[in-house]
Amino acid sequence: MSELENLHQSAAQEYEAKNLDNALKIYEDIIKLNPADEVALSCVMDIYLEKDDKFHYYLARANVNIAQGKLEYAINDTKKALELNLDNIEARRKLARLYRVDNKNLKAIDEFLKLLEISSKELDVYFELADLYMREQSIDSAVSIAKKGIEQFPSDVNLKNMLAQIYFSANDYKSALEVVEDDFLRTKILLQDEQNEKAKEILDKFDPKKINDIQKRNYYVLKAQYLYNTKKFNEALKEIEEYVKLSGPDPVSFQMKALIFEELNDEFNAHTNWGFCYKLQGKFDDAIVEFDNAYQKNQKDKTVLIELANLYQHNKERFVAIEYWQKVYDIDQDETAKEILAEFYYSQGNFKKAEEYGKTIDKKEENYVGLVDRIMDFFTKNK
Repeated sequence: MSELENLHQSAAQEYEAKNLDNALKIYEDIIKLNPADEVALSCVMDIYLEKDDKFHYYLARANVNIAQGKLEYAINDTKKALELNLDNIEARRKLARLYRVDNKNLKAIDEFLKLLEISSKELDVYFELADLYMREQSIDSAVSIAKKGIEQFPSDVNLKNMLAQIYFSANDYKSALEVVEDDFLRTKILLQDEQNEKAKEILDKFDPKKINDIQKRNYYVLKAQYLYNTKKFNEALKEIEEYVKLSGPDPVSFQMKALIFEELNDEFNAHTNWGFCYKLQGKFDDAIVEFDNAYQKNQKDKTVLIELANLYQHNKERFVAIEYWQKVYDIDQDETAKEILAEFYYSQGNFKKAEEYGKTIDKKEENYVGLVDRIMDFFTKNK
């Protein structure tokens, strides 16, 4: 029997014995282990109902609705709880976060502000509000709330870095540099402001062998940006490859390589890397445009042809995709392309063509070989 099963059994026994407080504590332990345990959540709700604790009953019912994905019901239950206790911080926080999850950002902002009126010492709220303001593209409000957070928590470096990031997003590099605490973020700001040598001084302090993987990824990206800024493009490519070894290929790596190849006047590789960047971002139409541009520069590159085939297939343009698979096959009789072509022609009833690409046709199907061609010939002759 698992730990959760044991806890459920114990809680049920306490509940049957009407030891409601003991049962409640065990069910709360279960929820800590598994926040989505609907049995435990429902039992907590029932216990508060028996205890005639309406405030906690509504909050517990909200949790049940959250587990079931019923956000609107959860919001209404939390509002009912707040009607019974307007100054309860946790209920106010729950309502604000429910609005945020439900993409009602302005209502979430309003609730978080009410929470700060109750208590200005809620550190997490400053971060959540700043994020919401940024989502709503309200830079001034984000700056203002971050500053208020720093007034309350003057030694919190994360708040200062958050404010620096907000300034950075607004291209206010001077203000960002005045408050930033993190060396990697400082370097990023300096590079964006083209203070390259100051950025290099910070980068030179780091030994890649003595920092963790997250820091290494930041280091290699920033080193690549420094080298890009100072026109050392081939060296920048090497730093990006070090980054890729840690993080794998991602939009950042492809974007940086695309920019470098543009500077090197290598249009084929620039378009190819933009294609991969857009593909990973889910911008498939933009990816097709870039890969098609790369194809115009080199019509024999298998990688580009395969990407175009797959992207057109994703867009349900099957016949265009097959044209590109044919181009792949024509280069070196690629086995994957051969199999795809065989299945395509088979699905179209062109068994003769499917057989040419290696599809085995049984005797029954042989009777239909060329059926489409014969039909077309019939209508052509009778015109």
